[in-house]
Parts: sequence; structure tokens; C-alpha cells
Amino acid sequence: MRRSTVEAQQFNGPSTGTRLKDRVVLITGGGTGIGRASAEACAAQGALVAVAGRRPEPLDETVLAIHDRGGRAIAITGDVGVARDAARMVRDTLQEFTQLDVLVNCAGQELVASTVDTSEEWWDRVIDTNLKGVYLLSREALPHMVDRQSGVIINVASQLAFVGARNFAAYTASKGGVINLTRSMALDHAKDGIRVNALCPGAVDTPLLRRQFEDSLGPQGTLEDLANLHPVGRLGQPEEIACATVFLASDESSFMTASMLVMDGGYIAW
Repeated sequence: MRRSTVEAQQFNGPSTGTRLKDRVVLITGGGTGIGRASAEACAAQGALVAVAGRRPEPLDETVLAIHDRGGRAIAITGDVGVARDAARMVRDTLQEFTQLDVLVNCAGQELVASTVDTSEEWWDRVIDTNLKGVYLLSREALPHMVDRQSGVIINVASQLAFVGARNFAAYTASKGGVINLTRSMALDHAKDGIRVNALCPGAVDTPLLRRQFEDSLGPQGTLEDLANLHPVGRLGQPEEIACATVFLASDESSFMTASMLVMDGGYIAW
């Protein structure tokens, strides 16, 4: 078996620039992992950023990191799967920045379990975060975008939206739902000047992923085994996925909607 690089080289993400200058970006799950990296990358390109999530401490750390680099950001605490919280996330963003140009639905909940071993409580928790949250945040953001006849929605799905995986029943179901929700929203609002795309990472070295390997073995064996499921022989880095977030949020992808941008190190091509 090919030897992988789990502790891969660190990527710094997009360099400082103006690709998103003065655009307002709301990112759920913005306190850690891909969400935090995307928030910092968008801010580095001139965006005004709102980060939302359940835990205030990591959100505050993201905001502080952006402020330290001369950017502007706010934190909004709430649960994306709760309608009133989703409405407040959008409302607070509009109150602070007066507009909303880009919504990045990045909040995620993992669960390692087969269908039989998945309780109804955990099924609801995964679906509420990964799929219902996308619906709720988009439902709140879209009227504002329609009024302005402009906007971008980026839904973070997964390579597991396209292929099955043992012991990931609820997770794969939720991410598969995100793909077709993305397509439907894109078709519904193409004539409103709104683009909707999905970003589909492979296994990315984040706290969410590392939790599956707390006892050294996860659902795919060791962390090294998981890395080797990717033809490139390593895990992705959050900053690499953040580069794609910036691309999808920017005018560089202006002819792109209802698309699924897969960044999985070749995982689904095996």
C-alpha cells in the first residue's frame, strides 16, 4: 500500500487580495475546520464576514484572527437546524453589514453508525444540521438576494454524497440531499441573478474528522488508512478547500451554477 502523508504540508490558502472586496459573507460552522479556513480566506480577499455556529469560543477565535489581519468580522451563536436561530443569523448579518452577498452553508454533524445502529434522535440531529440547516439558512437569505437580484450560495456537501460508505447512513443521506437541494435552488433562482453550487470535499484534516479517530481506529481503519483511500495518498487541508470557497464566491465562477465542485484527492474515481 502507498505510504500517505497524514501530517501533510500546510497550505496558507488564497493570498491577500481584492477578489471579494466589500462583499458580505455569512459562513455557518465558521469556528473550526473548513468553515474557519473559509472565513479567513474570504476576509483575506476583502470580504466582510459573519461566522455562525453553536459554540461561541471558536467563533470568537475566528473573528479575532480576522481582526488581527485587519479584516472585519462578527460572530453569531445559534443552531442552524432551528428556524429562529437561522433567521437571527441572517438578520444579525444584515443589521451589521446592511447586505448579504454570499451564504456558505458549512455547518456539519458527523455520525459513524449503520442504519440499524442509528437512533431516531441522532438521525434527526444529523439531518437537521447537514440538510435542514441548509434549507433554513437559504430560505432566510434568498428573499434578500432576490430583492437585490444578486447573490451566491455555497453548500458544503461531501464526496460521500456520490458514493456509499459503511457505517455512514445518516451522514451520506444528508449530504446526498444537499446535492439535489443545491440543484433545485439553482434552477429556482437562476433568473434572479443568484448562483447556487455545492462544494464536495474528501476527507479533510479537521477536528470533526479527528474525533472519529480518538481511539486510534476510525470507521476506515487508522487515519493513515483513510488517507490512502485517496489516490493522492493524503488528507486534504482546510485551507485547500477554502481556496474553492473563494473561487465559488467570486466573479471567477460567474458562469457556474447548479454545479458540484469535487475536491476529494481522487476518492470517488477509484
